[in-house]
Amino acid sequence: MRKKIKLHTKIALLVTTVVIISISIIVAFAVSWMTNMIEDKARTNLMNVSMMVAHSDAIIQALENSDPDGQIANYVDNLLPGLEQVEYIIVVDKEGIRHSHPNPAMIGQTFVGGDEQRAAEEGEAYISEATGTLGQALRAFAPIYDSKNNEEIGFVAVGTLTDNIESAKNTALLYIILISLGALTVGVSGAFLLSNNIKKILLGLEPEEISQLYTEKTGMLEAIHEGLIAVDNAGRITLINDAAIEILKFGPGFDKANLLGQHVEAVIPNTGMLKLLETGQSEFDQEQRIDHTIIVTNRIPIRDGQAIIGAIASFRDKTEVTKLAEELTGAKKLAWSLRAQNHEFMNKLHTISGLIQLEEYHEALDFISDVAKSRNNISDILTRNIQNPTVSALLLAKYAKAEECRVKLVIDAESRLTRLPRYMTAEDIVSVIGNLVENSLDAVKNDGTGLIEIKVLQNDATLTIQVRDNGGGIPLADQDKIYVQGFSTKKDQRGNGMYIVKNIIDAGGGTISLKCDGGVFWDINIPMNRGENND
Repeated sequence: MRKKIKLHTKIALLVTTVVIISISIIVAFAVSWMTNMIEDKARTNLMNVSMMVAHSDAIIQALENSDPDGQIANYVDNLLPGLEQVEYIIVVDKEGIRHSHPNPAMIGQTFVGGDEQRAAEEGEAYISEATGTLGQALRAFAPIYDSKNNEEIGFVAVGTLTDNIESAKNTALLYIILISLGALTVGVSGAFLLSNNIKKILLGLEPEEISQLYTEKTGMLEAIHEGLIAVDNAGRITLINDAAIEILKFGPGFDKANLLGQHVEAVIPNTGMLKLLETGQSEFDQEQRIDHTIIVTNRIPIRDGQAIIGAIASFRDKTEVTKLAEELTGAKKLAWSLRAQNHEFMNKLHTISGLIQLEEYHEALDFISDVAKSRNNISDILTRNIQNPTVSALLLAKYAKAEECRVKLVIDAESRLTRLPRYMTAEDIVSVIGNLVENSLDAVKNDGTGLIEIKVLQNDATLTIQVRDNGGGIPLADQDKIYVQGFSTKKDQRGNGMYIVKNIIDAGGGTISLKCDGGVFWDINIPMNRGENND
């Protein structure tokens, strides 16, 4: 089977080919332009020098006088060293006799070349290429007129050997080739650096492998029952799977296509992912309430080296599990409450039986009256003022437990609960009150002096829950730690109660405060519509 060419090799070959073709085209134009420019420059230079010599007063006067002292040769010898690309200057009189020549032996002899007729006979200035005594040369001819400028008295031939012009062309060509090789080296090196950089960015993967990984990733995302959401460093959603849409119960108008690219806080408020982008601290197994859905989420930052370039959250729906657990807990609480009431009423029946046997009939009647009155008071408060049956049942169960523990539990007669905050459930309120009362039951003494007071007051704006006890209070050093998961002042406790309470209150946009003065006083305020009092 033929081995496939790697992507980075293809890129390197493609870029190298483009560089070679580009440089070849540039070199072809450069060589043509440079050689033409060198020859044109040489022609222009020769013609300029020939015209300058032809119009020289010294040359004109010497020719008019037949140059008896060799002034023309001296003039030319002094002029030549300062000229570029000029090999010789030959001044000829109208008889064709040389008055200057690089070889002094040639002075006084007839001019050779055969291309001088146009200058000698017609007085024309021109450039030609011919072979003279010095070899093949490019020569510029210009006529010389007398001082009155009426009669031609000779001409001047200024030349340079064609070998020198070719040498200049070859030198220029060599420079172009060297520059081209340098450019080619840089281009090829750049091609390989580019291909290696692309290979590094793609983690060494080929396009087919990337396509396969993308297909596999899409399949895995849809196969996972946990919700997944990823955001970039600006908080825009870059990935979301179907499970996330189902768990978070987005409306029918939402799908992955219109969720991608939106800011996560605009779609899912209070996700905690923006905070994660700032801190870079991973979070695991964090309970979170989004509207009426309880999720357990893990959030981790996505890093490129040390830079945080995004974050990803995985979460699962805890609502159904929580409801089942709360139903089970409710059944256990009911069973415990019935056992406590049975135990307490057996004690009361034994007391009544003893009083009757002692023929203390009036005492027996008074005892029965007191018990009935106490039961009627608590029942009236719960039935008339607390209209949520789940919360009412919890308070009754805690009342019964307090009686068995020989703790006086007082529910404020002004307590009132007709509806719950918009973003909270009865299970949330039960969890808050239940944890606070349990903590108070553990804190107070069980010798009949223990006292717990509960007040639940709801109006159109706020739900207030207050729990006070006369226990030993909470040490000042521990007051900042009580909301930390796992922290507990009691032995063999997991320390999740107040952590759960704080999370429920924060999710509802509420506040919780603590005072320790002869016991513990908890004051909780939750807005009926989240965002009215607190954001």
